[in-house]
Amino acid sequence: MKKTALLLALCAVISVCFSACTQPQKPSQPEETTMSFEEKMSYYNGLADAGEVASEDVTQSGALYNVNGSKIMVNGEVYSEIINTFNRNYPDIYFKYGTEYYEPVITLNFDPTYLRDDPANVVGNTINININWFNTNPDKVNILIYYIASTVLDYNHSAPEWVKHGVNYYIGAEFGAYGYEFSGEYKGGHYENDPDVCAAFFKWINTRYNINIVYRVNNLLNSTTWYDEDFWTEETGRSLESLWAEYKAS
Repeated sequence: MKKTALLLALCAVISVCFSACTQPQKPSQPEETTMSFEEKMSYYNGLADAGEVASEDVTQSGALYNVNGSKIMVNGEVYSEIINTFNRNYPDIYFKYGTEYYEPVITLNFDPTYLRDDPANVVGNTINININWFNTNPDKVNILIYYIASTVLDYNHSAPEWVKHGVNYYIGAEFGAYGYEFSGEYKGGHYENDPDVCAAFFKWINTRYNINIVYRVNNLLNSTTWYDEDFWTEETGRSLESLWAEYKAS
């Protein structure tokens, strides 16, 4: 009798142990990871190359941009093209012309009450998008490139406005923004009054002196809080006035 009881007890223990060992384990929760800016660039470039649009979940956690406002009022194809234009161009523009000490998140604010006639405007890291303009001009969506560049070039110092606008226009043309182009030839006007003239002037300096003057201007404006007029002489051996006179005579 004692042997039978002992055997039954032993069986019960084995059964409990076996049940515990075979109990399915709860899947562990994946640890949240923080992507570097280079990893984000690679990810968004991959999406753009594949013609895909990042989902809202990705945009909320991926950190290159977030969407705000009444995007539901934007034509579906236009919305996709706006997002893909951002994905395709922002990482490259930022990598070439942005600063290295922070990772900006750009807000795309879809504004149905936009009262101006232009496609968008930029305030800091926010691009306010004129919904009506983009719905009416679905073939011109990549004009957004100019405004993307403007978020990257948020210079915080007293550089002349013509320099800032000229660099902004140049990058817009460089990356193919709708309506932004230049040949580098002088066709009238003055660099202080017209950003397209200024961009063409920069293009001429690049060719004439074999130097990427916009890249170097941008580095100057990103690295200092002041504007040095001797910059032009240091980079080209000619003063700004001399460069302009030579350009007009070319």
